[in-house]
Amino acid sequence: MCGIVGYIGNRKASELLLSGIKRLEYRGYDSIGMATIYDDRFFCKKGVGKVDEVNQNVKFTELPGTAGMVHCRWATHGGVTEANAHPHFDCKNNIAVVHNGIISNYLELKRNLQARGHIFRSETDTEVFAHLVEENYNGNLENAVMTALKSVKGTYAFLVASKNENKLVCARKESPVVLGIGENGTFVSSDISSFLEFTNRAIPLDDGEVCVVGNNSHKILDSKTGAEKLKNEMLIDWKPESIDKSGYDHFMLKEICEQPTTIRIAKGIHSEEVKRLARMIDDHDTVYLIATGSSMHAAMIAEYWFAEIAHKRVQAIDSSEFSQKGIINGSTLAIAITQSGETYDTLTAARFAKKNGARLASIVNVANSTATRESGITIMQGSGFESAVCSTKTFTSQLIIILRLAIEVAKLKGKDVSMLENEVEKLPSVVKEIIDNKEKIKKIAEENFSVKNYLYIGRGLNVVTALEGALKLKEISYLHAEGMSAGFLKHGTISLIDDNMYTVAFIPKDDRKVLSNIEEIKARGGKIIAIAAGGTTHVNTVIDVPAVDDLVSPIPFTVASQLIAYYVAKKLGNDIDRPRALAKSVTVE
Repeated sequence: MCGIVGYIGNRKASELLLSGIKRLEYRGYDSIGMATIYDDRFFCKKGVGKVDEVNQNVKFTELPGTAGMVHCRWATHGGVTEANAHPHFDCKNNIAVVHNGIISNYLELKRNLQARGHIFRSETDTEVFAHLVEENYNGNLENAVMTALKSVKGTYAFLVASKNENKLVCARKESPVVLGIGENGTFVSSDISSFLEFTNRAIPLDDGEVCVVGNNSHKILDSKTGAEKLKNEMLIDWKPESIDKSGYDHFMLKEICEQPTTIRIAKGIHSEEVKRLARMIDDHDTVYLIATGSSMHAAMIAEYWFAEIAHKRVQAIDSSEFSQKGIINGSTLAIAITQSGETYDTLTAARFAKKNGARLASIVNVANSTATRESGITIMQGSGFESAVCSTKTFTSQLIIILRLAIEVAKLKGKDVSMLENEVEKLPSVVKEIIDNKEKIKKIAEENFSVKNYLYIGRGLNVVTALEGALKLKEISYLHAEGMSAGFLKHGTISLIDDNMYTVAFIPKDDRKVLSNIEEIKARGGKIIAIAAGGTTHVNTVIDVPAVDDLVSPIPFTVASQLIAYYVAKKLGNDIDRPRALAKSVTVE
């Protein structure tokens, strides 16, 4: 989950690298390090902490040269220390390496290298690769890298430089790498957002590829054979302003407030692809939705939608558990739901499904990501770039795409879904009304979220809304929150109700079952905050959302709970866009 940016060209590298890594800080913010090449020497600065904090102390832009690399770390091997910050070097400081991924056999490699006299300065798995390249280097960096790769097991996005050659070499296996083709140089990165300010021309690498990057040149090679491969550029249609805060205090609030627009986009785009995938869903006996995190919650809501709207059984499975639970054959359809298109567990599950004969589709936000390239059919959700670690607009866009699929499958079965389609049409204005009312939600959040433990409850579809609402609160407030079925509450958890455990209840219109559970909590003196469609008189503290059909209620309920989490975290003074220990895209095992 680390972030990598490399640059080689005719501009000052350190300035471009610093700008780029700020865009990637969502991938890791334990530490940061930068190295540039100038006058046949490496110049390097590192520090523990977030980009701006470290930069204030070490002044990265003082580093000279027009080629270099920078890395923000999310620690996997070795503690959060300056010594463990990337880049890592060989014994003679001739080779520099940054890395995203995990080298699973690094201990064996390290022991063998130490036995041959190599001196290690860090506790990371990454450093072994610098020494492997050193052992194989004879003046040709790409040959040394490809030879060193033969010894490595695991996942990686490597970026390597030699002080003796005016080039960068990168390699990919199950961790994203993309080239940015600019007028004044070439970028290598984990994510297109890092160079979008400078160029919208990109080439994503695939697994098993090595790329040699020079000043305004690149050459892509097969890592095993060395054969050159030709790949076309893609043009990125995201605008640079999409990665700015645009006057908001945080990216998360900006992205919450963009949802009337992103929902409108998601409900109208890619009609033919939606119809095509709906036919595939209807045609297959077994349909799995594989996802993790918030995307998994979208998949779980899909189970309800397909069952109730289309009378079609689909099964949501946590992608990290898929190989243990999925029964796969030629009549299986697997649909990967992944915002980034690079989520390690989901890609692993998708490849497992394909290997065992399933057809593969995906719902993705990032064009030309790995998931899009490996799927037979992809539906782009059209959310635009999401910078905050917390998923907000990308989650609701996923829901809209999934709801459209369920509606299309229902149409194939001859069902009348016109009422539901009308409800979907109203959602942008419904969500806008909630966002326009955010000051009231802010007041309720600041006045009522005053303990450290919360239960989020709902029924039916809104069991999953409760799970997602609790997740949002946990992610950025660091308060304990647990989502569950309102009916499950009395089977054990109700014993926790006291002055230190508040309950957030999602109440669709006329849902008497949830109201009965609320009465049980009230009878035990529990504090309840209701998010209610059309309001309720059963609870004193209520966040009203517009009355909608129960089937679409998870979407307005989710937006309200996103705002609650945001304002609680803001009240607590937390780093909302970069919550501790989390990264936006989980690209390691």
